Amino acid sequence: MANTNQKKGTDLLYALLAQAREYPDVIVMGRGDPDFDTPPHIVAAAGKAMQQNANDDSPPEGILPLRQAIAERVKQYNHFEVDPETEVVVTNGGQEALFLMVLAAVGVGEELLTPDPNYNTYNDALRFAGGTSVPVSTRPETNFRIDPALMAAAITDKTRAMLLVSPNNPAASVIAPDDVRALVNLAVDRDLLILSDEIYDRFVYDDFVHTSPASIPGGKERTLTLNALSKAFSMTGWRVGWITGPADLMAQVKHLKAATSGPNSIISQHAGLAALTGPQEPVEMMLNAYKARRRMVMDALDAMDISYATPQGGQFIFADISFTGMNSLELAKLILEEEHVLAYPGSAFGPSWENSLRITFLQPEDKLKEGLDRMQRAMTKILGVKG
Repeated sequence: MANTNQKKGTDLLYALLAQAREYPDVIVMGRGDPDFDTPPHIVAAAGKAMQQNANDDSPPEGILPLRQAIAERVKQYNHFEVDPETEVVVTNGGQEALFLMVLAAVGVGEELLTPDPNYNTYNDALRFAGGTSVPVSTRPETNFRIDPALMAAAITDKTRAMLLVSPNNPAASVIAPDDVRALVNLAVDRDLLILSDEIYDRFVYDDFVHTSPASIPGGKERTLTLNALSKAFSMTGWRVGWITGPADLMAQVKHLKAATSGPNSIISQHAGLAALTGPQEPVEMMLNAYKARRRMVMDALDAMDISYATPQGGQFIFADISFTGMNSLELAKLILEEEHVLAYPGSAFGPSWENSLRITFLQPEDKLKEGLDRMQRAMTKILGVKG
């Protein structure tokens, strides 16, 4: 059995996944990989590229047709314009984009303001960069809103940039348009860069609205924006992401990309081109499925008397388990061992979140229902023993 007791962040989550694989009937309700197949037209484009383009060259920043498609996508959905020649770099998925973005923006001894809770890999990237994360607290009672006043109060003479993740992982919050404007104005006033992670921007629920900082006056000139095809097109294994931003910063991103991994697979690039220029109905299909699954998870948590902030976007719910008297890792391991269901401990997303679990809705509805039923059985047994 994997020893998870001393692990943190990314290492902890991979250790829990290794433990989960010991159970043939495990239902994973923590990991953020879509369960849908990659749309057929994308697979077909990859097959065609294997025959016709397998030995083609690509510059480190990606083939121009893909960069042009990314620029068009950004214009259509994010409402700002970029030059595909100088302001777009194609990356090996969102994870590489994250690292390149941090390394290009934050230097040794500099600080990055980060919402708390937050995706754990940003701390890994900061360690590589020699920078420091300065957590800015958010609260479930306000649906994990990033308060511009708290962000302003956290700025020091070492602050280089602020990180905005919307929809947020793991809190599933969406930064309101007025708050985005206030945060951009703050960055302008204090001469800060903005790192904007928008990988879940196609999955926003109810009446919430995603707003890109680069679409706000004054924002584009200081914002690096990350996105990828992994979530919207169920292309996790294809490794196609991108960064957009002002040409001077993107020159540094391009240099880092060339020095670390070089260009993406030409096959994946052509698959990505098909995703962006082909039918968009698969994205809408997934969005509608997630809406129904989100409701299922919320109803099940209500039945278990587990409180949570309403998920405004993304593919997960951050639930409060403080009433159990257990920390998040203890509870996650007990649910896994008792009922073979894996939810992610909140402690993986920051030390302040020992009382939370991240639960995803990335399983078919029948499997999701079974996982929720098992979780309820586990909670009944656990609380019965504790009572």
